Amino acid sequence: MMNPLAIDELPKYLRDKIPPEEPQKPPNGYIIPVSFPYISPRSKERVLQAIEEATISSATSVVGELEEAISQFYKVPFVKACSSGYSALVLALKLANIKKGDSVLVPSFTMAAVSNAVTTVGARPVFVDCEEGQFNPSAAEYQVSLTNDCKALIVTHTYGIPADIEPLVSFADDNGLVLIEDIAEAIGTDYKGKYVGTFGDFATASLYANKTITSGDGGFVMSTKEDKSLRHRANSYANHGFTPKHHFLHFEHSGNYKMSGLQAALVLPAIDDIPTVMEDRKRISATYRENLDKTQGLSLMPLNPSGKEAPWMFGVLVESREKRREVREKLARDGIETRDFFFPLHLQPMAVDMENETVSPPSLPQAESLGLRGFYLPTYYGLGTDDIVYVSNKLKMALRDAE
Repeated sequence: MMNPLAIDELPKYLRDKIPPEEPQKPPNGYIIPVSFPYISPRSKERVLQAIEEATISSATSVVGELEEAISQFYKVPFVKACSSGYSALVLALKLANIKKGDSVLVPSFTMAAVSNAVTTVGARPVFVDCEEGQFNPSAAEYQVSLTNDCKALIVTHTYGIPADIEPLVSFADDNGLVLIEDIAEAIGTDYKGKYVGTFGDFATASLYANKTITSGDGGFVMSTKEDKSLRHRANSYANHGFTPKHHFLHFEHSGNYKMSGLQAALVLPAIDDIPTVMEDRKRISATYRENLDKTQGLSLMPLNPSGKEAPWMFGVLVESREKRREVREKLARDGIETRDFFFPLHLQPMAVDMENETVSPPSLPQAESLGLRGFYLPTYYGLGTDDIVYVSNKLKMALRDAE
């Protein structure tokens, strides 16, 4: 196993592309953080209630209340709360019967949890490029990467920009693939008047602290399928393969992916607040666009092509990796925290052949361009308009200084 800090051990083609270290944090911290958790005003009461009633474990009723609330919000018959977005993906893949020897189509421009979940169940991720000018692949890009052993495709709606999902539903149906929507960054995101996460066979979500709503850590998997066996199988997979009638009898290998009662109590009141949170993200995005539109040397993230504009994070792109580093370091000195875009999965050290420099990863130019040039700005519920204007002005100044 390679030393995680041994950058010099990487193949040269990878060393030339990997992102630099994060900018140095100001001595007194950031004035404007890149994210801040949304916690419902009613959450404190529910958490205290859970503590007082000792309903803190995964076996308590508040977890079921959360699952029912999510089911009602998305109008789906099945929801299983779990410990993280990654564990939700693992459960979805298991419920879809994805196993060793199978391949799964995965966008390269997304977070590593997606491909990690695929390898956890023994399958192989096949990386897919983005559509030109977009943050997600279209059906055409999935078609290019399709192999004979592919059994599923994952759509990630990256940074809250929905993929063009209707053609992907047809693509999955035509090729006999299970369609899994990862809505970790797209809870409450609109596509043609309908929530993303309700188009595929399964959907998974993260409830990490920087997401639209949060349980601290946590997630959920849901399905549009009317299949009574899903609940039994999901409960087993999430709990070491336990069976209800024989508590310590295990029929399969599995992990612990359960959500605690405290986590559920924290996020439950926020389900009703999702439209309010998304409306505020719409305001944030519109304000950034108003202040940054037509800025020389800067490209803004694509608009939601088919619904309300309310991204999870507001992203921008500059001309090069080097300029991105200069600009982000200048913003950090001004007290503004930012974050690089995802570094493409097909270029990650974990995904490439370290022993053979003659074996190159696939060429996915759109994902690479995004991963090398993009970063996102502070985006969270309640971010003040004055703060957005401050960030925008400092960004424009940093771009001028970097010329």
